[in-house]
Amino acid sequence: MATPTATLAYDRTVSRALVHRWALSEVFLTDSVATGEDTFTAAAQLPLSHAHYRDHEPGRASHDALLVLESCRQAVTYASHLHEDVPRDTTFMVTSWTLDITGPEALRCADRPGELRMDAEVTARARRGGRLRRLAFAMDLVLDGRPLGRLTMDINCTPTDQYHALRHMQRGTTVPTAFTLPALPDGTPVDPARVRRLDPANAVLDAAHLAPDALTALLSPRTFGNRSMYDHPYDHVPAMVFSEAARQCALLLDPERGTARVLRLHGRFLKFAELDEEVRLTAVPEEGGGPGEFRMTAVQQDETVAEVRVALG
Repeated sequence: MATPTATLAYDRTVSRALVHRWALSEVFLTDSVATGEDTFTAAAQLPLSHAHYRDHEPGRASHDALLVLESCRQAVTYASHLHEDVPRDTTFMVTSWTLDITGPEALRCADRPGELRMDAEVTARARRGGRLRRLAFAMDLVLDGRPLGRLTMDINCTPTDQYHALRHMQRGTTVPTAFTLPALPDGTPVDPARVRRLDPANAVLDAAHLAPDALTALLSPRTFGNRSMYDHPYDHVPAMVFSEAARQCALLLDPERGTARVLRLHGRFLKFAELDEEVRLTAVPEEGGGPGEFRMTAVQQDETVAEVRVALG
């Protein structure tokens, strides 16, 4: 996409409230500048040390593509408030996203934190009752001056009071959050080394069972205590947790692959995944795909709640 050149700042982060984060350490977005009626350019700094996004072995020589994905999510959230005038009392829900890393060499770390540039376009808007209810975005990504790839993302925007009313109506009871439920494993936790993790808190799978060309596992409630995955009191499994689960499933299916590097990820998030109900994961090689390409399906109470396709390389 062609957008006017914008000068971006990388010397401080934006307000954490405008990217829906509690912890300053989880804010990576540093700037966002409107460049047209439907376009903006955003900036993020990718840290060289981080408890979650830099906890990979091997692979510390490269930035995590899922950190890029989270930075794009923050850019979308911030732009929705700043450039699209979405009120602060709005809950955002990712319905789909696709990240294509076309220049993986750009992920290689230098001596300084990475500087990510996102040239973005709003590709769709839907309104109801005078408020934006859906937004779609496309971004061209540049990291440290090198072309990195492209991202598309669709989000729903719901007034927070209506969101809570909907969730209560769906369940008929008070909705538990990650902060009110025990962060205990549901079965034997996966060995973090098998999913290229150092800290067990970053391993998201329990009760993993590997069969020929298929993997089954449970999404671990241990993640509720991980303040990168659950920075604030979510009442459902967020899209980023499903995306990390897909990567870890792929690594279990392809243990000979020496890197956790994600080259492509496409996720669809179809229903709320409740935190107090079991989430069963099934992962298989992508039909017709090449080496390192897998599909993970997440099921709760016999309904598919998410599907994530991932390619490692």
